[in-house]
Amino acid sequence: MSEVSAGLRRVISVITARTGLHYYTDKPALLEKIVAARMSALGCRGYLDYLEHLDDEALGAAEWRELESAVTIGETFFFRYAEQFRALEATILPELLARLRGVRVLRIWSVGCSNGAEPYSLAIVLQQLLDRRGEDGWTIEILGTDISTRALEQARQAEFGWWALRDLTPRQRAEWFVPVVEGRTWRLKDCYRQMVRFRHANIMDLPHGRGPAGPFDLVLCRNVLIYFDPVQVARLVREMAQRMTAGGWMLVGHSEPMEHFESFMQPVRLPGTMAFRARAAADMPAGAPAQQRPMAALTGVAGLAGFAPLSSPIPCRPVRPSRPAPSFPTPMSSGPARNDPAGEAGREVAGRKTPDRELQGRELPDRALQDRDAGSRDAGILRTIRQLADGGAPRRAVGMCREYLRRAPMAVGVYFMLGVLLLTLGEHEGAVEGFRRVIYLRRGHVMARCYLAHLLEGTGAAQEARRLRAQARELALCLSATHVLEGGGGLTAGGLLRILQDKENHDAGLLAALPDIASGLA
Repeated sequence: MSEVSAGLRRVISVITARTGLHYYTDKPALLEKIVAARMSALGCRGYLDYLEHLDDEALGAAEWRELESAVTIGETFFFRYAEQFRALEATILPELLARLRGVRVLRIWSVGCSNGAEPYSLAIVLQQLLDRRGEDGWTIEILGTDISTRALEQARQAEFGWWALRDLTPRQRAEWFVPVVEGRTWRLKDCYRQMVRFRHANIMDLPHGRGPAGPFDLVLCRNVLIYFDPVQVARLVREMAQRMTAGGWMLVGHSEPMEHFESFMQPVRLPGTMAFRARAAADMPAGAPAQQRPMAALTGVAGLAGFAPLSSPIPCRPVRPSRPAPSFPTPMSSGPARNDPAGEAGREVAGRKTPDRELQGRELPDRALQDRDAGSRDAGILRTIRQLADGGAPRRAVGMCREYLRRAPMAVGVYFMLGVLLLTLGEHEGAVEGFRRVIYLRRGHVMARCYLAHLLEGTGAAQEARRLRAQARELALCLSATHVLEGGGGLTAGGLLRILQDKENHDAGLLAALPDIASGLA
């Protein structure tokens, strides 16, 4: 190995040890570009020179902040994973408010908060819920932490562009934000901003006794641990569990390695998502310290260690019983709506789930019409693409997909078709990217997970493939057995479950079905 390659390997090792971002260990080219930009900015002659700069007592800390901001992946938006916000509104927050009514102190931690969209979304949900319940006099502490100083600076400004607000209706945007540059940027209203505080923190510091001390009643750690090594994940989950109150709640991203959570927390299946609850001290694994709530929590006095307390309880506006409950956005959809899981306390109004009957006829029709029109356009282009593929012109079909997606980047069905076409053409790298995009835009897409698992199995990424198949199974369980899966070539949810539940042959059965499905689609 050349000296440069050895130097890059050393830089990757140092970065992953500090940040925990195991994601980069098999992506040296990506990290090389980031490091090269930082080296150029500093005038470093090579990797060893850059490592010395990082170790410098006077200069290293500032450069680490710059590097950490550059290597973190900060894409997020308001009300991401709408099913989790429905669970917060319908189950988790009401339970916490009822249980903590005696002390009227609620403490929440958003881990890896990025630009603040997550904790601010939570603030909106919580304030609306308090309004409807007529609750006042609460001390609400929402802490957002991130390793990226750039992201935290943006979070404190609370100014967002259209992309971060893309799942909000115009009425929601007007209710919760004020325009800064008309049609381009909006600032969150002060009544929500003041509920959230931000601070720099590295989750890798938790095992060393640093970072927020807690205890927290609710922790959101979504799309953070997917970038970490499995051994690190287990340690970090334990540390977060020890910073939660007994019976506290945790929500994680759908792609997190959930097998590490059950040793420290109790899984709770909620409509459309999985949540976890911290166990009582007696139920924690041996060696885990008992959770203790500071006396401040018992007296209602703010000032938690590791927390920037609010100067006063949040101002709860007068109750307006006639005011409809807020409609929290669902992921963008250009295809048929998913079936509601059995027992879900929601409704379908014009193709969108709503948490309350009072919402019918509020702001949904305008958005529903937009979704319907977009869906019609997507269906038309998909017919044309299929005709090209059926006519023996798959390359032209791929080109048409890409051209359409440049104009309509939210067209989930077209991304899915692009993935299928590239799979049939043997262009697996592009197919992987296409199916990942589908999952990103529509978290409930079952078949995209199946295809992606199939592709990753061939690249040796067996662990991620198993996780994707497990997610596909969980999603299929929420559907009726006769529900025809989008992109499944007629395959039903029950049929997929039978394939996945055949423990000896589920891989072979599913993989054997995919080529036929792809052939039928393309």
